[in-house]
Amino acid sequence: MIFLKSTWKYFAVFLVLSIITIPAYADPTIQTTSGGTIKVGFETNPASPNPGDQTQLKISFINKQTNAIQVHIDYKVIVMEGTNQVFGIPISHTAEGAVSIPFQFQSAGTYQVIVEVDGIVFQPIPPETAKFSITVGGQSTGGNSVVSTTEAIKIPAWVKNNAKFWYDGSIDDSTFASGIQYLIQQGIIKIPPTQSSDQVSQNVKIPAWVKNNAGFWSKGQIDDSTFVNGIQWLITNGIIHV
Repeated sequence: MIFLKSTWKYFAVFLVLSIITIPAYADPTIQTTSGGTIKVGFETNPASPNPGDQTQLKISFINKQTNAIQVHIDYKVIVMEGTNQVFGIPISHTAEGAVSIPFQFQSAGTYQVIVEVDGIVFQPIPPETAKFSITVGGQSTGGNSVVSTTEAIKIPAWVKNNAKFWYDGSIDDSTFASGIQYLIQQGIIKIPPTQSSDQVSQNVKIPAWVKNNAGFWSKGQIDDSTFVNGIQWLITNGIIHV
């Protein structure tokens, strides 16, 4: 009887320690890649990071048919703060189909994590991406601070003509930006909430990557969420006001 009590005591201690040491990840946000081939799950620990926190970026690759973890994935990861890349992992391989990457955010703000899938089970595929936004240093609501960038996006198909004209040089930067601003203000284009800059840009100069995204989007080579990244950049930098 003494032996059993002692055994149960140590088992209870072990159980408590096991619970304490399990990483406290938030529920993952899951998004299908731009080409629709696979799903990507994303979560952080802590769920609401603050500047200076040692944060784990947990990424899992999920088979669309089985909803099970997909093993043997070739992938890349990029972390963006606005238009600046602050972190990146070149093409790597995970045999397990899930990775946990340590990272420390240096300042408060909104960051974007771009996960690119380049191969599945040793077979290369055209790169497909899934993109997630993280709010660092914001007010915690007890939920996950990670949101899919496809949330609340609605763009009519005919808007692609405008993007094509701009990419081809038929209209200039200012005309394109003004047109997109009008469509957002009229509710024709719906995008995730994005805070406008207080500074109004007088000389509209849009980076080449935004224009390239518009061209790729007009040809169906990237999805709506990737195109919206460019629109959000125009808003946060004072080129478009909503």
